[in-house]
Amino acid sequence: MLCREAPPEILEACALDNEPTPFLEQFFEAGVRAHARMEHGRELPQMYVNNAILVLWLRSCRLYTNGLLGVSDPDLDKRFFSGAEATPS
Repeated sequence: MLCREAPPEILEACALDNEPTPFLEQFFEAGVRAHARMEHGRELPQMYVNNAILVLWLRSCRLYTNGLLGVSDPDLDKRFFSGAEATPS
């Protein structure tokens, strides 16, 4: 899934709170782990997953805000669950 295809409800939920909720943490963790299995054929250490959750949450907040403002986001065509592809905020 590309960032432009991310569920708007997820992006909004990220932007409405000052940290990832338990639901969002589970959502991002499942996506990061599935992405790693598909791309690399292996599981990731929990520390990497925890860092990726924060990176993806920050990216989701930015995607939501840029969408509201009508500003193009540099990550729109990047894979949503790839923290390594995220543009620094």
